[in-house]
Amino acid sequence: MLSASCIAGRWSTGKAPDAWLFGAPQGGPLRESNWKRSVGWTAATAAAGLKGFRVHDLRHTAASVWLAARADPKVVQRVLGHATASMTMDLYGHLMDANLWEAARAIGGILGASETPGQQDEDADDSETDESA
Repeated sequence: MLSASCIAGRWSTGKAPDAWLFGAPQGGPLRESNWKRSVGWTAATAAAGLKGFRVHDLRHTAASVWLAARADPKVVQRVLGHATASMTMDLYGHLMDANLWEAARAIGGILGASETPGQQDEDADDSETDESA
């Protein structure tokens, strides 16, 4: 697998340090509208059932996937260009709620932490049924 720096290195070869990595044909920044037209963004998102999906939504998707995969929030912060990891977590931390129960199960049965919500109630119902049988 190629690293991001390796890929960026290929695109930056021969360019000035202050040059745009993906520049417009006549120079300057590549405008989103031109890029979307050149890659067929509208048709592609419509075909995928994602009409109205924005290019910026890819950034949110990437951040969500990284954090769900337990990437270090400090690394995600740097990739996204946020000033602080707390800013990243303020924006995307809600995506880690599922990880709270995984973490609780990982530390074991301390204070019932190995139970999932509602599991104790279901177990109690099962035992009542077993006793009456």
